[in-house]
Amino acid sequence: MVIRSRFQRYKEPCFYRIVSAKPEMDTGRPHMDEDNMKGKILVEQVFRGKNYGVIDISRVAYKTDFRLIHKHEEAKYLQAYENCTPPETKIFPPTVEMPPLLKILAEREGHPSKILKLRIGNNHSLCRIAKDGEKPTVDISIGLGTPLSPQLYEGLL
Repeated sequence: MVIRSRFQRYKEPCFYRIVSAKPEMDTGRPHMDEDNMKGKILVEQVFRGKNYGVIDISRVAYKTDFRLIHKHEEAKYLQAYENCTPPETKIFPPTVEMPPLLKILAEREGHPSKILKLRIGNNHSLCRIAKDGEKPTVDISIGLGTPLSPQLYEGLL
C-alpha cells in the first residue's frame, strides 16, 4: 500500500493498494533502463474515500512523492476508508453573471448577453452543473466580498 504526499491535504482517505508490478528490466537492449524506472504498475485507487477500482499508474510511478505504508499502519487507512462518507457533490448554476470588466468590453462590442455559460471538465466527480429545474447548492456571485481590513477602503467610491 502506498500514498502520495500531494493527496494528504484531503481529510478523506487517499491511498493506492498495489495489485501488480512488472518492471521492464532488461529487454535485450543493454543500458536502456539501468535505473529500473519503467514497467507496468496496476493499483486499486481510493481517492477521497471513493474506490475507483484498478488503474494503471505506470506514467506517474516515477515521481518522488509516493510513500510506502508500513504493514502496521495499513489497518488505520483501511478503517478510515470503511468509516468514511464521501463528500457530497456540489451543484453549480448553469450560468453566471459576467465580471464587471468583461461586461464593459461586451457592451463596447455590442454583445446583447451579459451572462456566461459555466463549464466544468469531465473528470470532476465532486461537482457538476445543475440540470433543468434543479436548484444549485453553490452560489457564484461576482464581487469583491467583505474585505479583511475595511478601514483601508473608507472614503473610497
